[in-house]
Amino acid sequence: MAKRTRDPEGRRKKILQAAGELIKEIGISAVTHRKVAERARVPLGSTTQYFRSLTDMLAEALTGLEEEREEKLVEFASEPDEADDPVVLVVDMVMESLSDLKRTRNEMSFALLYTTHPKLRRFIVPGDAALAERLSRNIPEATGRAVLAHCYGVLFQAVVQETVPPREEVEAALRRIIGDSVERADP
Repeated sequence: MAKRTRDPEGRRKKILQAAGELIKEIGISAVTHRKVAERARVPLGSTTQYFRSLTDMLAEALTGLEEEREEKLVEFASEPDEADDPVVLVVDMVMESLSDLKRTRNEMSFALLYTTHPKLRRFIVPGDAALAERLSRNIPEATGRAVLAHCYGVLFQAVVQETVPPREEVEAALRRIIGDSVERADP
């Protein structure tokens, strides 16, 4: 019988990969040590051996998932400034998010979890800052924050009601929030 070689780093990676898959599939609030161990096909004790807490394990798994979100933010932030209609840019982002309610539900659960776990806070703050910075090219900063707050509300409501609002409705509300602030924005 061949002696089994230990691969702590390989096992740790399997655990993180399993946690990331589960986060996407069932949402962060439903992930448990047991589910991760089953998915990774490792003993249950391995999850606590490599990670002090479930929050620590989730934070590392989210680090990998965050790369995907960062790519979208970089793409949004690099959109050209000339003739930008900030409403259309934001509506496009909202509607893209609403095209997959399961993913959006999971992202909303991330955001809620970030509010209660300081270790996870680092994932939400930079994204919001990037979005606010991008919007401030066309509208005042305070208006940009109001737009973000409204967008979170639209996403949350869509997830809870399992209904996507019409694009025209989202756009009309954002136009009311932004109003004539596009002309008043500092260059």
